Amino acid sequence: MTRNSQQPTIYDVAARAEVSIGTVSKTLNSPAKVAARTRRRVLDAVRDLDFVPKEVAATRARRGARRIGVFAPFSAYASFAERLNGVLTTLPARRVEVAVFDVQSAAESSHVLESLPALRSLDGVIVMSSPIGPEVAAALRQGKLPAVLVDAAGFGLPSVTTDDESGGRLAAEVLVGRGRRRFAFLGHSQVQPDWASPSRRRLQGFAAALAAAGFDLAADGAVLVGRAFDEAVAAASALLSSGDRPDAVFAHSDELAAAVHLAARRLGLAVPEDLAIVGFDDSTIAQALDLTTIRQPLRQTGEWALRTLTAMIEDPAAAAPSVVLPVQLVRRGSA
Repeated sequence: MTRNSQQPTIYDVAARAEVSIGTVSKTLNSPAKVAARTRRRVLDAVRDLDFVPKEVAATRARRGARRIGVFAPFSAYASFAERLNGVLTTLPARRVEVAVFDVQSAAESSHVLESLPALRSLDGVIVMSSPIGPEVAAALRQGKLPAVLVDAAGFGLPSVTTDDESGGRLAAEVLVGRGRRRFAFLGHSQVQPDWASPSRRRLQGFAAALAAAGFDLAADGAVLVGRAFDEAVAAASALLSSGDRPDAVFAHSDELAAAVHLAARRLGLAVPEDLAIVGFDDSTIAQALDLTTIRQPLRQTGEWALRTLTAMIEDPAAAAPSVVLPVQLVRRGSA
């Protein structure tokens, strides 16, 4: 029951959840700062009472347009800017606003996504390269907030991914074809060990293709680093300074391939004579460094995600598919 049978207030939510109004406010605005059990109790109360913050209701009434959110590690990986371009260039003629959320970890993304249905500030979300857990998927469904995944999949949500394993196989095949015999992989580390991340899928395809050709990827041949470029250069330098250094490296991204290229140059190794390098993405970095790379359809993933999300918003009962887009080898001078 709410006061005077009017719209529920933040006081009603606090009473239902048995917390202070400050905790309700913090849950809705800074969910990562609230303990998981308390956060879920508040969000359950918000949903049960059908509470809409006054500022959100006023903004939506004034706006007169749909609003979608796009979640991705934009500041960490340049490739997501191209995915976002696909979203922006596919916006329908009618008014649609896009809110961009730069999230740096799966945990951060999950905290925000779990609270979004309660806020009612968005009509739908596109989540890029972030694993969705069961709690988040349940919150999105219960809150009837349409969601599309990009570069990730799971829990029956519509998704668009690229064929990362095929990309790894293509990289192995071109390096083996150049007569290379000692192979290494430079990829990104991940916090969630059970997530089949793009880096892990590319490594799996790479190792499988090497094995099929009669080669093994050494236990220390797969090096995983964080997001800092300097860390990648240092790791590549250590790899290329080893006694039995590789003569071929497949990198998870063109940026990591550039780190390998820089480390090789500092060590006096010639590319491709001493070291062959294959990247992934086909970015401007690959063009500038004459990198052989695996081209993935970055812009197309954003386009597909926006079209699918728009259809889900217009017709919640419509079937939402999932697709896997192909990749392509681009031969240049590094391999």
